[in-house]
Amino acid sequence: MHRYLGIVGGALMAFLLAAGLIMGTMFTYFSDIQRQQLKTETEMAALAVDELQAEYLSRLPKENYRVTWISPNGDVIYDSDMTASQMENHLEREEVQAALWRGYGESQRYSGTMTARMLYSAKRLHDGSILRLSMPQHTIFMVIWDMALPIGAILLVVICASVALAARETKKANQEETEALRREFTANVSHELKTPLHAISGFAELLKNGMVMEQDTGYFAEKIYNEAQRMIKLVQDIIILSRLDEGQENTTKSSVNLYQLAEGVLAHLEPMAAENNITIELIGQQVTMSGIPHLLNSMLFNICENAIKYNKPDGSVLVEVSEISGHPRVSVRDSGIGIPMRDRNRIFERFYRVDKSHSKEVGGTGLGLSIVKHAARLHNAKLEVDSIVGEGTLITVKF
Repeated sequence: MHRYLGIVGGALMAFLLAAGLIMGTMFTYFSDIQRQQLKTETEMAALAVDELQAEYLSRLPKENYRVTWISPNGDVIYDSDMTASQMENHLEREEVQAALWRGYGESQRYSGTMTARMLYSAKRLHDGSILRLSMPQHTIFMVIWDMALPIGAILLVVICASVALAARETKKANQEETEALRREFTANVSHELKTPLHAISGFAELLKNGMVMEQDTGYFAEKIYNEAQRMIKLVQDIIILSRLDEGQENTTKSSVNLYQLAEGVLAHLEPMAAENNITIELIGQQVTMSGIPHLLNSMLFNICENAIKYNKPDGSVLVEVSEISGHPRVSVRDSGIGIPMRDRNRIFERFYRVDKSHSKEVGGTGLGLSIVKHAARLHNAKLEVDSIVGEGTLITVKF
């Protein structure tokens, strides 16, 4: 998603920068054209006024320009928009001064009379008087308004092209990422299956060849059974994850009492806790929420199972069910080995183990917390991990 937004945002930023440069260039270009057009019209009108005087001014079209005829001393002789006698002396106007001295002058400024920014072009006539033409100057906003339709069309094309490109790149990246994860997952599964298979095969071969004393048969049978159970658990977890990845898992929601759910999970784990001399306790309140029962059960089971497996001798596990501001939460605190800071963001990855040597001792598939992550995502839940190495870990699920 971030990659998708980045591509679209980059394209839009490039378009806006390009549009800004284009608009600035176009504004300068149109301003130069407008100034040159006004100068040409002024020079042509000056030739006519030199010959026809006021007669030509009376016939001059007034739609596009304001025409002002000024005497050598600055008094207004004629103006196309106002009564000349009511107008102030124009001798100090910049364009008039330039025309008196050099024959032609121009300027641009805000006109209170016209309430607009104006371009002025003045030409000195043969009798020393000044003919001035003026017109509203194009602003950058006027240029943008005139170009709104083509710019909008270009912007639409840019957005559509960016979205299409971003979608294609995102799909390609997702496919590559999915393929990489699939290859890694396949390799990890193959590795994890080899260990119990080799153990089962080895023990069975010893039994088959009569290399096991009768009194040791039970021991080897138990080893085969335990490795088989480990394989069954691994396959079950792989199936669950595959269904979650493909969206095939049953996601029908119903009302779930989290406290009662936790009671059932801890009752199931009681033998494991007793075997390891771990004290488990449930506190909190009756909290009901809408959820997927079997996934909530799997989520809590895996967290609590890890809390027991990675605990210390004579350790403890405390499970608390609560509700804060209408949001249910379950926290599991243990007194175990803890999780180093560098590993906290990775413990929910498939087959990732913080302490690989300890993991071999306690068993497990390395997929439990990955299932927790998927289940949390389906419930829009947030997972928080707080841990101190050597003192214990607190995992909180906030719904």
